[in-house]
Amino acid sequence: MLDNKQYIHGTAARKLEYDVYKENKVLKSKKKQRNNNKVKIKYVLVLLFISTLAGFVAYRYAKITELNYIINQQIVEYNEIREENKNIELDIKNSIDLNNIREVAKTKLGMQEPDRHQITYISIPRDDSTVVLDDENQNKENPGVLDTLVGKIKSVSSFIH
Repeated sequence: MLDNKQYIHGTAARKLEYDVYKENKVLKSKKKQRNNNKVKIKYVLVLLFISTLAGFVAYRYAKITELNYIINQQIVEYNEIREENKNIELDIKNSIDLNNIREVAKTKLGMQEPDRHQITYISIPRDDSTVVLDDENQNKENPGVLDTLVGKIKSVSSFIH
């Protein structure tokens, strides 16, 4: 047979002497560009996420500051109202002063002190007490109308005597 270099023994395709993907500069640059684009997109997404978190934190701090401002205003208002209430209570206590009442009665209402013959003294016994009426029919479940009326009359008559 001929010693021909183009003739290949067997059914396998001949081996290429170089790798198409390694030697091709255009494919290398495209692959490199794709990897760079992926990295850039990741950086952009991470920066977007971090800036969103920072914005959220800043918003929360702003809300907290606003609420603290409102609370401080309410505390100031509360203290003012407390002071006003103390002043009103003091005015009320001063107006209840008997000498002050006597002055108002004499000047504004035209009242005057009673004379000796206008004063009447009443003697009240020392054993002044309140009498509690016990219901005799309390032990019965359903007393009749007549029994209730008789019991009331007895308790009133015992109170009088």
